[in-house]
Amino acid sequence: MRAALLGIAGLIALFVGVLDLSGDDPLNPLVEPAEAAADNITLATTAVYVSLRVINSALSVAQEIEVGAAVVAQVGAQPLKVLEPVDDTVERVASVVFAVAAGAAVASVGIGPVASLGLVVLGVGLLGRCGCALWPGAAPALGPSRRALSLGAALGLVLPAVFALGVAMGQWMTEARWNDAIATLDAVTTEAATLLGAGDAEEIAEELAGETTGLLGNVWDRMSAAWAAVGDAPEALERYTEAVGVFLDRADDLFHASLTLIGIFALRILVLPALLLWGAMTILRQSLGV
Repeated sequence: MRAALLGIAGLIALFVGVLDLSGDDPLNPLVEPAEAAADNITLATTAVYVSLRVINSALSVAQEIEVGAAVVAQVGAQPLKVLEPVDDTVERVASVVFAVAAGAAVASVGIGPVASLGLVVLGVGLLGRCGCALWPGAAPALGPSRRALSLGAALGLVLPAVFALGVAMGQWMTEARWNDAIATLDAVTTEAATLLGAGDAEEIAEELAGETTGLLGNVWDRMSAAWAAVGDAPEALERYTEAVGVFLDRADDLFHASLTLIGIFALRILVLPALLLWGAMTILRQSLGV
């Protein structure tokens, strides 16, 4: 009876795994929640990345305008570089968030095929256990069958289950801090967009790009570009000046919110699923005697 159950379970797992590898809609019920969780992480990280890049672009353009005005007007003040550490930090944080988004996208695409392959290995392991139970001469295959059973269960069942559960638990545990960090990031982004004006920022950036060839470009070209930007858009320059104060006042809040979001992403997509996977695999190995 036990051998028959093992054989039937093995055939079902093998059949489902092969069909999932060749089909678009997975038959494994654990795959869809895991893919949905990975998609949610991808969307959330993409939104955060876009906000950070908007802030990064605004900081970069604001620095160029302030430097140009200081050089052309020949005022005694030094060119404003106090925003540079803020700009660099935001750029680094945006790169980390982009890496998280890429990892979540890979998980969303890859978790289905990995789970399907795991079901195939699980089916082979179950059929091997069935063969060992029916024919005593197949006892040497008992060890490899157990290992195949453990690996297949881990990839085909445990991995998608703990990933979806870990992301859901992380979302529930960090919802309050997530909302606070997102609110801070949205506030800074909104203030920057309101003060700078998206259209003026794009026009000034294009003009500077057309007149500048990089750090080794002609100094007179850079001065002319800055003078043209200030002369053509005095209101935009005033908004940039006001925005400098906003960015400096909210720098600590922006850093704290960005790092909090990175920590939450790591907890949801890596830490909790890894801990759950370790616990589930420990129990599975002890039950199988592997």
